[in-house]
Amino acid sequence: NLHSVSSKSYEYQIQVNFDPGEKKIICSQRVKLRNNSSQEYTELFFHIYPNVFKTADSAPFPKADMSRAYPEGFAPGYMIIHNISGNGEPLSYEIDDTILKVKLTRVLKPGKWITIDIDFTDIIPPSYGRYGYGKNTFNIGNWYPILAVYDERGWNKDPYYAVGDPFYSDVATYRVSILAPEGYTIAATGSLEEKKKQGQYVNWAFTAGLVRDFAWVASDGFEVATKTVGDTRLAAYYMKPDVEAGKKALEVGASALEFFNEYFGQYPYKDYAVVASDFYIGGMEYPNLVMIGRQLYSYSDDLEYVVAHETAHQWWYGVVGNNEVKEPWLDEALTEYSTVLYYEHKYGREKGEEIYDKMIYKPYAVYEATRGAGAILRSLDQFSDWMEYSAMIYSRGAIMFKKLEAKIGKDTLHKALRFYYRENMYKNATTSDFIKAINRASGVDWSGYIYKWLQGTEPLQQAA
Repeated sequence: NLHSVSSKSYEYQIQVNFDPGEKKIICSQRVKLRNNSSQEYTELFFHIYPNVFKTADSAPFPKADMSRAYPEGFAPGYMIIHNISGNGEPLSYEIDDTILKVKLTRVLKPGKWITIDIDFTDIIPPSYGRYGYGKNTFNIGNWYPILAVYDERGWNKDPYYAVGDPFYSDVATYRVSILAPEGYTIAATGSLEEKKKQGQYVNWAFTAGLVRDFAWVASDGFEVATKTVGDTRLAAYYMKPDVEAGKKALEVGASALEFFNEYFGQYPYKDYAVVASDFYIGGMEYPNLVMIGRQLYSYSDDLEYVVAHETAHQWWYGVVGNNEVKEPWLDEALTEYSTVLYYEHKYGREKGEEIYDKMIYKPYAVYEATRGAGAILRSLDQFSDWMEYSAMIYSRGAIMFKKLEAKIGKDTLHKALRFYYRENMYKNATTSDFIKAINRASGVDWSGYIYKWLQGTEPLQQAA
């Protein structure tokens, strides 16, 4: 499985010059990519997500949240493309908002490779989101031109929706080197291969194998605590005043990694970082790295819940991917259910039930009583706001897992999730892959029942 994926996977090499004073990064990127489809390519499409931060109207935050997203006031962020070449020849390109279309001079036939070089500069906005900077950290997520997925629908050119995590990507290997002023610490996807002083700067060289994205966080105020869990080095990055909470984040990350390793199957990467960030939304998952809003470091219970949830995402979204635009329930609902499993395992069944009731079931029941039930299986553009998205995707989705557990038994569901993980490592799974795993483990066809939940027709409470 691993070999067949890696022989077809893309390879990104990115050199970054990080200029915190000017709030920008100057980058050159080389991507070696293969046409893995049966169609000939005459053009390639890349997502250039920083462009969504260009105006206050396009910024991917609910209007009511703008003052929290930009506590110092709005300023634009965007990507400037300097030039693009393919196999050493200049290529022409067009930019449409967050989509970069690169026109090839020669057809790229199925199975053939091409090397694309892109020089670009990112202007970083003062945003407390996935991409931006605050008082303590620079959050650099979704920051480079990333190849769009080509699947049975053709090129996936979805916009950066303001609700949910609008990302869908294939796995690739990465070599990223970041030249940063001395005094900055960098947490990133992958493993630090080398850290070399160059005058007033330090070059941080990272490599990552078969991940679907690459993110990094920089700060001149990080403290770091580390621990080894199985074959993984866990690092917690936190701010000096938050030392107790920093240790708590490390301890939660370690128990979650340990439990999910044993419960779902081994985490295949050598490094995992839990990073305190100027991030107002709670937590955000990236491969081998999660951003945790610094405000949570004042609330031990919330910190534990969010770190456990984001760690579960390393399995569901990280190793087993999915189209988070079209089927966001696949990773979020399963991650939320996994968080409940973590509490049950660590504190016992009763505590697990209490957390499930408090964090998932009761808030959802209140939501449904006021706004009604809806479908779980739908794409991001079909949600009116974050509240509806959160209620259906996280809560109703996790409730579906708990009801399924009651129907087929916890052991059978456990077996199904192990199979689902093993079968879909490094791939993008779909709803039917999930159902296949349930049916295989149980020996019964549960698709009718699962679809009732997914379509919003299964009542929350069965009539007695």
